[in-house]
Amino acid sequence: MDFIDKLSMALSDSLDYLIDRNRQKAQLNRIEAVIKNETEILNRAYIALGKHYYKTLDGRTEETDISQICDTIKNSKLRLKKAKARYEYIFKYGVPTPGLRDDISVAYIDDSYYPEEKVSRKRSEPDDEQDITIAVQK
Repeated sequence: MDFIDKLSMALSDSLDYLIDRNRQKAQLNRIEAVIKNETEILNRAYIALGKHYYKTLDGRTEETDISQICDTIKNSKLRLKKAKARYEYIFKYGVPTPGLRDDISVAYIDDSYYPEEKVSRKRSEPDDEQDITIAVQK
């Protein structure tokens, strides 16, 4: 009976490992889709900004509000940064346990990973940026 118990434990552990790996791969695939989408949004916004700048230099300026394009770029950069941080965390540590509060999108962002923008780690100040959360379906 001892052999059968050990065999069943080994099979159970193997199955649990495979389930965790599949869950991690599914999460990473979802985040890759978010990263791809945000990159496309950034590219379209930069193209629109470039077209507007060209029209301004060419003398065909239209009185348009480019703050919407700039806001799109700013928000997309934030979402992209958070998605990359989430991807890196899940790749290294696996999918977080459901039900536990995790501040991965804020706490795991390493300042050296994003040298062009330093991340403020002050918790007392309210965040003007909109919060982007990635839903996990189980």
